[in-house]
Amino acid sequence: MADTRRTEEILMERTAALLTAALTFALAAGPGEAGAFDRSDLGEIGNHIFSGGPPRDGIPAMDNPQIVAPNQVSYVAESDLVLGVYVNGIARAYPENLGWWHEIINDDIGGQFISVTFCPLTGTGLVFNTTDGRGRQFEFGVSGLLANSNLIMYDRRDFETLYPQMIYTGINGSRRNQRLELLPVVETTWDMWKRMHPDTEVIQEGTGLDRYPQAQASLYTFDRYLRYPYGDYRTNGDNLFLFSNPTSFPNLASYGSKDLIVGLCFGGQAKSYFFKEFPTNAVINDVVGEQAVLLVYDEQSRTAIPYDPVVEGEALTFFAVESFDDMPQFVDVETRSRWNFLGTAVDGPLEGAQLAQLSGFNSWWFAWDSYYNDSPVWDGEGIIAPPVTAVEEDPDSALPASFSLAQNFPNPLNPSTIIRFALPSDGETRLRIYNTAGQVIQSLVEGHQQAGTYMVNWDGRDASGAEVA
Repeated sequence: MADTRRTEEILMERTAALLTAALTFALAAGPGEAGAFDRSDLGEIGNHIFSGGPPRDGIPAMDNPQIVAPNQVSYVAESDLVLGVYVNGIARAYPENLGWWHEIINDDIGGQFISVTFCPLTGTGLVFNTTDGRGRQFEFGVSGLLANSNLIMYDRRDFETLYPQMIYTGINGSRRNQRLELLPVVETTWDMWKRMHPDTEVIQEGTGLDRYPQAQASLYTFDRYLRYPYGDYRTNGDNLFLFSNPTSFPNLASYGSKDLIVGLCFGGQAKSYFFKEFPTNAVINDVVGEQAVLLVYDEQSRTAIPYDPVVEGEALTFFAVESFDDMPQFVDVETRSRWNFLGTAVDGPLEGAQLAQLSGFNSWWFAWDSYYNDSPVWDGEGIIAPPVTAVEEDPDSALPASFSLAQNFPNPLNPSTIIRFALPSDGETRLRIYNTAGQVIQSLVEGHQQAGTYMVNWDGRDASGAEVA
């Protein structure tokens, strides 16, 4: 009971602080600036939108805040989570301590305009490209509205269009149905991000608030960023603050509401990966929609990074190896090149090559399944067994001992599938798809192949391009 009372007290404190800021803003704003949004054209989703308390801009977004070196900030602890962004050679950390209180940071990094968004009620950090067609910056603000407990942003270009963060598509106004461009982001600890990018920059707290009245901006002092404002919300699955009338009811019979997942969306297909299901430092080969995916996981920092495994036009497959440093490393089956956690080949024939990071985001399960209800969940497939002692042994020790052709996954196709086979020695290889009449309808591999384990994607089409599965 004491814990429950304390949680309620903290939530009341948080709400009071936001309402104080909102009232301060409303008193200073001109007519209509702090008013309600016109919901007349929201459609069905409008039935699931409600106010989180503060009005528009009652929670102040940060606009082009000050950038400093890591040794110039002390509001973020080594174990605190940050949203790490790397653009055109510039690494920058956006601590979630800022997201607790501001939810949106409009910024310029490496010559690209971005909005870093964080919803503390759904645990989701997404980054969007906010460079318009003429190369100018556009910005988002906090609407004060929620759907599925999730932040709804508004577009400052028209002060009208609303975007639920997790589906990042305009739901009203002049930009209705326009989808924002989701950019790659790494959610990790401050310590891990600094190890990944020793030259990183970081956001200075309490800056970028010049557009707001002084009485509102002055509330955001150093000590505020040291306090997580929601008590046990992050760990208490029964505490679903402001979760009401969802677009879909999440499956809470099989999974915990606050179980953490990685969510990926490609080609109209969505898929989730539960952190609690990852083996230690997992390296996962998969396909989402028609996008080949490599997902690499560091258990110590609970960091999962999705990469595009295609290099020089060839889709590579990977297995985990013991690391030479304090971060995960992995080796590709096809060339035996060794790769580090940043997706860079550090040894072997592909040394110097770089995997492109894919866009995705972490989320608590209840929020993901409310938006992406009944989308597939990773079932443990796609992990290639590593050698016993990969540091002491040459990666060639991972060569298969015998020929094998494994069950394809996913099965059935969704809309494509991966077929895995292993060759114990070099030789001529054919991998063909047959119909029930015994006729060859598609040839996936033809020719000489080196010994190794292979994963081939089949899109369910025959040689003429017609869908047959």
